[in-house]
Amino acid sequence: MRYRLPEWQGKSCLVYGRCSKDSQDASLADQYQVIQQCVHEAGLTPIREPFEDDGGRGHDEERPGLQEVIEYVRTHPNRARHNEDFIPILVYNVARFGRFDDSKKIFYYLVQIEKYGYEFYSVMEGLRSRGNIGEFVQLIIRGEQAYQYTLDLSEYGIRTGCSLAEKGWWPGGYAPYGFDRLTYGPDGKPRYRYVNRPNKTIEKYSLDGGLVESFPPINDQGRLRSAYSDKLKTDKVKLVPNAEHAKVVRMIFDWFVNEDWGLKRITSHLNKLGITPPRGRHWLKTGVRGILVNPAHKGAIAYGRRSDGKHHDVDFERLGDRYVPKMRRRDVAVQEIVRRPLDECVIFENAHEAIIPLELWNLAQRKFQLRRNGNLGHRGNGGRGSDYILSGDGLMKCARCGYRFHGSTDRKSNTRYYLDNGYHEGGPEVCEMTLVSADELEYLVLDWIRERSLLQYADLYQDKEQLVAEVEKTLDNSSLHSKVAHPKTDSLERKLAELRRKREEAERLEMEFGRGASQLVDRIRTEEAALAQELSRLLTRKGASLSEADRHRLAIDIAQYHTDLESAFRHGTPEERKRFIRDFIHSIEVDGRERKIKIAFYGDGNNSGVRVVPPTGFEPVSRT
Repeated sequence: MRYRLPEWQGKSCLVYGRCSKDSQDASLADQYQVIQQCVHEAGLTPIREPFEDDGGRGHDEERPGLQEVIEYVRTHPNRARHNEDFIPILVYNVARFGRFDDSKKIFYYLVQIEKYGYEFYSVMEGLRSRGNIGEFVQLIIRGEQAYQYTLDLSEYGIRTGCSLAEKGWWPGGYAPYGFDRLTYGPDGKPRYRYVNRPNKTIEKYSLDGGLVESFPPINDQGRLRSAYSDKLKTDKVKLVPNAEHAKVVRMIFDWFVNEDWGLKRITSHLNKLGITPPRGRHWLKTGVRGILVNPAHKGAIAYGRRSDGKHHDVDFERLGDRYVPKMRRRDVAVQEIVRRPLDECVIFENAHEAIIPLELWNLAQRKFQLRRNGNLGHRGNGGRGSDYILSGDGLMKCARCGYRFHGSTDRKSNTRYYLDNGYHEGGPEVCEMTLVSADELEYLVLDWIRERSLLQYADLYQDKEQLVAEVEKTLDNSSLHSKVAHPKTDSLERKLAELRRKREEAERLEMEFGRGASQLVDRIRTEEAALAQELSRLLTRKGASLSEADRHRLAIDIAQYHTDLESAFRHGTPEERKRFIRDFIHSIEVDGRERKIKIAFYGDGNNSGVRVVPPTGFEPVSRT
């Protein structure tokens, strides 16, 4: 090693590795080779197999491997009185630990592990988290350098995508529905064809149609996504029509333009025919609309229509036949989705073989424009549903199909109702049509909240001071103030539930692979037992009684909350009502066939109770 290794008394260690892609430099195998050399020279022994984030993407705070490190040290505390008593967690370098968008974030994790007797050690840089002031400064510098690398990658990705698109090459990402990807080598000759399957498998074919290799999907933080293909960096990509899917695209355009079908009728017919959708279980209106407005189907490339980056704001300026991306770094890294009209994107016409004739594509766009202007019976201006206080975030769902409800208004009678989105987006092949009277259900929910809160007594008091005094008196006479919930219990309960899920998955692996997975099961069981023991200790802990001053402050907070609640219910905007409703209501589940609505509410101690209410004016309708 280039650096003089610290002296660790216990000779135990942990290892953490991270990479964004298997193919990148300093992959996990390379990292572990260097770390193993450090382990040998320092005479250390790893306690368990390495923690790792292999190919995972997203925010640093969401990386499961890093979270597992924090969880492990918390459930396996090590008593340390001196620096040499700490157990090192070896990482390849500071960048592998994390390219945080704010360098101060790194110290949160350092504090978390050090209070349990562990420390991070960067092998390549010889930096320890419990080192001297020089190492402390180096950690900050290295962290900033690591994040600058992320910014450079972001800028490089935008410039590369723009450059490829303006030359007619596919700028990256998965092929739109109806197309496959065909790679071209540096010599300009085609090499391989990549086909995306509905189960997120990617198949690689030779030019003569022979299957070369299949890339199974990857579990990325609990969600399956398509794997990275083995396309070389020097290869470029063109889109080529997929014969099977191109037929479906042509049918959709024909139904929409020539047969004058609406999106709902097209969606319903696709589901009735049993045609596999691009993603998910069923065809939805949003997917059909996405096909109809995608310029790729007329043979054009439009780069920048949708972006979800978190580091830069970007505009594309056209200079002659070239485009220049104008990027501005965000002071705060926030991931957000940006959708741009076509005239603000990088456009290259006739980039690949078209599936739809230009005239037909233009007629489809013309029809959408007429719908937006209200000339084809399209209701409203896109702002419907803003005053529906039970929709918008998945609070209200269908018990049959699992899709959300959204608000709508009948044009003739102006009756407000909630409609099952499974039927609305996918048709009767997805779910039955269920309408719920909005006025009746909202009244029921608001009235129930009023009963559980102090709103029913608010009129009995002349001013807020009287209400505060009554709340304080209630606190003094009740036993509530003698039980103080530990702030960690909610977090521990969530972590325990996640650990139990992991243990159940590991037990299934053990049944399939035998002793090869037994070590993993034993480790998870040990962690689960330790976590359950700590949670039990916190739940049985008797809190100290609140002082008179604390009771008064608590009474003021409670009274103020219910004063705001009363004001929102009487004069507040729909958004204000939504916010308070979600403090009381956990979920609303509608079963149109059984004519039942289950309202799950938060009870005492953050437990959920369920109330099944009778029909509230909704009418389920079966259509064939």
